[in-house]
Amino acid sequence: MKFVLLDDHHAILLFLQQTIVDIIPSAEVVLCSTIHDAKIAINELDSSAFVICDLEVNSGRNTAIPELCAELSINCMVYSSHVDKVLLLELENCKVRVYVSKLSKFESLQKGIESLVLGNKYYCPFVTETVASKEESIETEKLQLTEGQIRVLNVMVKGFNRVQAAKILRITLTTLNNHIARTREMNDCENFDELLRRFRYWDYWNG
Repeated sequence: MKFVLLDDHHAILLFLQQTIVDIIPSAEVVLCSTIHDAKIAINELDSSAFVICDLEVNSGRNTAIPELCAELSINCMVYSSHVDKVLLLELENCKVRVYVSKLSKFESLQKGIESLVLGNKYYCPFVTETVASKEESIETEKLQLTEGQIRVLNVMVKGFNRVQAAKILRITLTTLNNHIARTREMNDCENFDELLRRFRYWDYWNG
């Protein structure tokens, strides 16, 4: 039985590895600290394998690994400290059936791993409470972006103004402004700050 683990904290990777081996002594575990390495490892798996990943690798939230697992029909468990309703909806679209918060008790992690292996759905109590909450969350829906728009926002998110960004990208200021205006329109963003916030939230530059 093979597992691929993704987290950018080495101590957490070792902790997850030990927890898996305690439950399944014969498990083969591959540790990855970057999304790039995880993608390579996952592409070598068959559908009988399992993936456990954090979503906050380096910064932001990134669903690239759950999306890849859904595409390859590989069961994926999310083990992350970040939980909100928008994120849960995205993960449901990726067919993630097991979600355990890092803030949960150890028993929840054990149950999550067991549920992953058995093909059962399991949300830890913290995630379940988030689903049941009626509290409104700030708009964080995932953006629909072209490659050109991603290039523009990748520069802008680093703090460069529009004139500087246009020079860095070697495009005219008019072209850059058109990219931004079109991106806001496509994603129904009230202003540029909302656009950048949502871009940061989903960590597009680490995808």
